[in-house]
Amino acid sequence: MGRNLIVGDIHGRYEKLTKVLSLSSFDMEDDTLYAVGDFTDRGKDAYLTLRFLMDVKNLKAVVGNHDLYLQNWLYTGAPDDNWKHYLGGNATIKDIKYHNRISKAECILIADWLRSLPLIRIEDDYIVTHGGPGHFEVEELAMLERKKRNELSLFKGEDMITWDRDYFLSAFKGIYRDELFSFVEPLKTEKTIFIGHTPVPSGRPLFSEEYHLVALDTGAGRNGPLTLMDMDSKEYWQA
Repeated sequence: MGRNLIVGDIHGRYEKLTKVLSLSSFDMEDDTLYAVGDFTDRGKDAYLTLRFLMDVKNLKAVVGNHDLYLQNWLYTGAPDDNWKHYLGGNATIKDIKYHNRISKAECILIADWLRSLPLIRIEDDYIVTHGGPGHFEVEELAMLERKKRNELSLFKGEDMITWDRDYFLSAFKGIYRDELFSFVEPLKTEKTIFIGHTPVPSGRPLFSEEYHLVALDTGAGRNGPLTLMDMDSKEYWQA
């Protein structure tokens, strides 16, 4: 039986992804790879990253806020201005549309794959979501896991969970002292919650026993390291 590994926000850094998987001796046949979302933007290799993940035999990913912007553009051809100019979407558009010249059919294939990814996964000893569980209770999260996402839903209703920072900021109060947020109590669960979305200033994963939380965005999208972690032992590798 293989290991359960989880990777933080990749943001188009294909070279970091392949390197960190190599450092961990990732077994494509036996190991399972979880991913917290935000696969593209900022880095230059959006297409390679997406195609690699789509080909991973045992992949269990959730969708991130950047992925929803990408999904919407791939379906409609109309990029969101905020995504394009401020969130790194322009790098993704250039890579997919101009550098690799991806066909419309393949764009739809990738968009369908992104749409198939849930907002949250709850299984075994883990809860995996992009931003955090927010103000939801465990029962509500389980309902959210089962809900199919709309083809063109872009931050309407439950999709806003991909932006959640309240849970992270409540767990790590001393990190962003000037940030305003709505305080969240620890989720009533014994499962470990794995998230990305909020870059950790130290470039190392953060742990909160009180909040059952592991924060894995170590800044790959901002020239920091990409982190891959064994979900059970908490051993991790960085590239």
